[in-house]
Amino acid sequence: MDDLFFPYFIHLVALSISFSLIFLIYKKKSSNIKFPPGRTGWPIIGEAWGFVMAGKRGTPEKFFNDRMKKYSTEVFQTSLFGDNMAVFCGASGNKFLFSSENKYVATWWPRTIKKIIYFPEHVDNSSIEETAALRRFLPEFLKPEALQHYIPIMDSIAREQLEADWCPHKQVRVFPLSKKYTFALACRLFMRIRDPDHVTRLANQFALVTDGLVSVPINFPGTTYNRAIKGGKMIREELLAIMKQREGELISDNKDDAGAIDLLTRMLITSDDNGKTMNHKEIANKIIGLLVASHDTTSSSITMVMYYLAQHPCIYQKVLKGMVFLSILLLLLNIFTIIHDSTLYGMSNALFLVLMPRYKSLHFMIFVLWI
Repeated sequence: MDDLFFPYFIHLVALSISFSLIFLIYKKKSSNIKFPPGRTGWPIIGEAWGFVMAGKRGTPEKFFNDRMKKYSTEVFQTSLFGDNMAVFCGASGNKFLFSSENKYVATWWPRTIKKIIYFPEHVDNSSIEETAALRRFLPEFLKPEALQHYIPIMDSIAREQLEADWCPHKQVRVFPLSKKYTFALACRLFMRIRDPDHVTRLANQFALVTDGLVSVPINFPGTTYNRAIKGGKMIREELLAIMKQREGELISDNKDDAGAIDLLTRMLITSDDNGKTMNHKEIANKIIGLLVASHDTTSSSITMVMYYLAQHPCIYQKVLKGMVFLSILLLLLNIFTIIHDSTLYGMSNALFLVLMPRYKSLHFMIFVLWI
């Protein structure tokens, strides 16, 4: 019996010694690298649980403030969403990040987030190459000739949202409604989707994605992260179907004006220096990435403006007076140009028609918030 056990014992000892040596070598190499102060928490999940719970309590800043007090007010290390990372704090940290792109830092998505928004075969793609490819299209999409077409669209969607979701109620929750507005606007500008039912279906799938981006990355049926992966898959399939339909429209020469063309169509027809166009999966990855990047940022900005205007009536009154003064000034300009110059009248009237609806929308939105 002892003769049978002895070989297994030798193998076990050799395996233990090997693991110990590997650990010691790794620890020695790691000790030569200077990391920021902090801790990475538990294996795999890191400190994601603490971050998620702080967000659910409505105090996500507490997660960072606690670590800034404990470790450093400039930079500390942590582990979120399955990746170790450094968190830069304050004005100096922001200046370093935004002035050092592709020099000391590069655009990067955690792998757990890539699994939600990208096709599986593109999860390991270089973030630098992805960003460079996207920047080929944005200048054309954001040039002045294109931007002039977006203002009426933004205004019409704002009016529709106000009439449908704000007017019938005496009290509203601003943040969910601002998210609904920004997503509908993104669908129109990025993909030329006008059907409200189509937008709602995409919004429901997108809600699964956004909920899972800051969840504990455990891919198990029933978890928030698992639902986010399924939501991302549904959106990508929807985008592929839209691109197939759009290509049919392009073949039949059913195009919009070049200045008003949506981003998805521009990606379909634009080629690189070698004459090669992007494949549909790459385009879908970039569109969903832009949806994620533009969604909560814009919605939060709108909500905070509304909140602070309501909290500070004196500022609200100054904004309101400024808009009233501008509308009166434009009205007087209209009257003057009717008498003197019909051409100038046309120009001033166009400016009046663009700015006046936004004054009404702003006034009404603040009024609803106050009620």
